[in-house]
Amino acid sequence: MKSSVETYKGKRLFVARYDHMNLEELQSEVAEVKAYMGQNTITEDMLVLVDTTGTLVSPEVLKLFKEMSVNSSQFKTRTAIVGMSGPRKVFLDIVSKFSKASVMPFEDVDRAREWLIS
Repeated sequence: MKSSVETYKGKRLFVARYDHMNLEELQSEVAEVKAYMGQNTITEDMLVLVDTTGTLVSPEVLKLFKEMSVNSSQFKTRTAIVGMSGPRKVFLDIVSKFSKASVMPFEDVDRAREWLIS
């Protein structure tokens, strides 16, 4: 699993790494993240950084992102998504409707991390 829990300036972040993946790789990573979330305690105040940079968004990929958003919305208070800005923001808006969390698009990972901990 590429995704992991990290500490950034004293705050715990779950970093979902879906960057530069094809559909098969993305399906595998999503399955591993779901299994991880089922086996580990993820607190309500967990902050989430999702990196989708370079991953082509197709109907199948959008479906996976929606499923993850619904499944994980109970665990987080804020989500930063990198790689879904500009024209791709339309897909983010669709995924956001399925999540109860505050979701914000970013083009830069460092800015996303700073927003999460602010």
